[in-house]
Amino acid sequence: MDSKIKMKVESLKWIVISLIAITFLPGCKQDEWTDWRLQNDIWLELNKAKDSVQTTSTGLQYKIIADPLAENNDAKPKPNSTVVCDYTLRLINGTVIEERKNQPIYLASTIPGFREGCIKVRTHGDIHLYIPAHLGYDYDTSDGRGAGTEGYKTYIPPYSTLIYEIHICSFY
Repeated sequence: MDSKIKMKVESLKWIVISLIAITFLPGCKQDEWTDWRLQNDIWLELNKAKDSVQTTSTGLQYKIIADPLAENNDAKPKPNSTVVCDYTLRLINGTVIEERKNQPIYLASTIPGFREGCIKVRTHGDIHLYIPAHLGYDYDTSDGRGAGTEGYKTYIPPYSTLIYEIHICSFY
């Protein structure tokens, strides 16, 4: 069986089991964010089966939209580079959390998924990152608060998959 088809079948099995659990086992919910977490997990499972979406060993999913300087074998940013980029951050439900233009970002100070993804394309490259919660913003598990309650502009619920659309303008 083709590996892509096998992955899609496995993803569908997982989704069916999850939907059965939500429907018939409502007493198994651990906290108020269980449904949101499950929605994000299902979204990631479906997303990784899409064409051109790649998954790293850490669980980061990404899709390179354009990498025009790849032919020249130009350098890519390093994990300690500063990238100047345009980006949009949204959640799986389409909520836009943040949009920035020409934003310098020191990669070593960012969330792990953003840092890992930005080093995959060169200047003038475009990439979409699908960052699972464990590579995104931490939240305080003692009270279940999401990012945004402690200084972020917009609230990001716990267990959120972060979807970044990034254009690398330059790096140094």
